[in-house]
Amino acid sequence: MGIIALLAGIIITSLRGAFGTARKTKEMNLIRGLYVAWSQYANSYEENLLPGYLDENAQASWQVTYSNASGNSLNRAFSQTYTWRLARFMDDLPGTLLSYRDTDEGIDADNATSGDWPGEPALPAWMGSVPGNPGSAIALQPGFAYNAFYLGGWYETSGSGVAAPRFDNAQWTAQGGTTATRGRLVATRLANISRTTDLVVFASSTYRAPGNYRDNLGAEDTMPGCAWVVPPALGQQEVWAPYLGTPTGLDASASAAQPGEGGIASIFQSGYAETGVLGVNVAQGVPIRRYNKLVAAGKADGSVETLGIAALMDMRLWIDAADQVDFRHQNN
Repeated sequence: MGIIALLAGIIITSLRGAFGTARKTKEMNLIRGLYVAWSQYANSYEENLLPGYLDENAQASWQVTYSNASGNSLNRAFSQTYTWRLARFMDDLPGTLLSYRDTDEGIDADNATSGDWPGEPALPAWMGSVPGNPGSAIALQPGFAYNAFYLGGWYETSGSGVAAPRFDNAQWTAQGGTTATRGRLVATRLANISRTTDLVVFASSTYRAPGNYRDNLGAEDTMPGCAWVVPPALGQQEVWAPYLGTPTGLDASASAAQPGEGGIASIFQSGYAETGVLGVNVAQGVPIRRYNKLVAAGKADGSVETLGIAALMDMRLWIDAADQVDFRHQNN
């Protein structure tokens, strides 16, 4: 009986690994297709990149409207994120963006309620009218997130109208330099991207509250996605990193949040290691590790990689102008 149990355990482990590999392969193929649609968008708009975020007032000011799969005009609340705006360049929008969900049951924005998943934060105010409506899962919880702040631009209206993208005029200093430079941080055209083999366009992501999250096998596979993902630092705000504190008390069976454990600020240290625990400092779209504890990332040259959290700490993967791993810039 003991031998049979041992063999059964080996077989189950092997099957689980094979299943995870197949799911990861599918995920990478889907992200390649998403890149093709993103490229087609740029080619259709004179090399202008898909905007990362357009609030409702920005859409109205630009006099742009988007359609759903049936060809009907889309409520502007849904087209603030990239997903529905990219729809006409994709053959199977739900199949691409919601394939990570095994069934239609469980966690999704179409039936969102507070406390649905571990680490669920309160939704940003601009999402308020979206959850609960058909198509909201595609708008808010796609399987792949866009590098929205640094590709295409994050547009919000101000009192004087549509502002330039966030961080568009931010100040930064090149490595070894003494003179500050402004701008060049947000790529809005294909020609603006010089390091296509490095720059992340899409990555698997989720929206999480501050806390520490263990990458248990399977725990993140069906977690709700997010329409945008941010680098480890967003301007001067440190957002996420491998947790380097003592993970005592972390739930070993789920991605449980333990805010403040070991001091959340302690995660931001020099020297990044793959600890198996992701520390999140502020509620944001952060990388998620599906199927094999690695993040699927599609680059600006069309290639797809699987990367660990430590590798994604390199800011050169997120900002084309970044010239060092720990690159930082002012908020504006």
